[in-house]
Amino acid sequence: ERFRSRTPQTNRDPGQPQLSWDTPEGWSEKPGTDMRLANFTFGEQNEGEVYVVRLQGGGGGLLANVNRWRGQMGLPPISEEDVASLPKKLLFGLEATYVSMDGTFTGMGTEPKENYRMLGLILSSDIGAVFVKMTGPRELVAENEEKFDEFCQSLGLGVPGQ
Repeated sequence: ERFRSRTPQTNRDPGQPQLSWDTPEGWSEKPGTDMRLANFTFGEQNEGEVYVVRLQGGGGGLLANVNRWRGQMGLPPISEEDVASLPKKLLFGLEATYVSMDGTFTGMGTEPKENYRMLGLILSSDIGAVFVKMTGPRELVAENEEKFDEFCQSLGLGVPGQ
């Protein structure tokens, strides 16, 4: 089976919506953090990662976040018009902005990693800003792109007991 069972997020506030997902085969779930609601690694040496972050409000805005991610890949910023023309994909049934970029990845506190790819979805909505991000060596991410899309489509929100 391509996906393991649906996994609910361990929620700090039981009255708030909980995130659930289907974990793709070959991905290893890691504990969440204060920022990461879902956290995974993949690849022979766990060199690829996927995570989900939700922030209250707009999370800084779409343009700023796309350009922050571009900066992490060693790419120059793009304009508001360029961001508006990026492809869209559904996340929680809402239109999210999709990014795919190649470059030298310099994530938070990491050494530069050449020949990396980043895939991501950014959703700004009434529930806040949601970010789903995949990074890893270019070929490894390309091999997992379909799993990323399926993972994103499996994401759900629900309030326990309702």
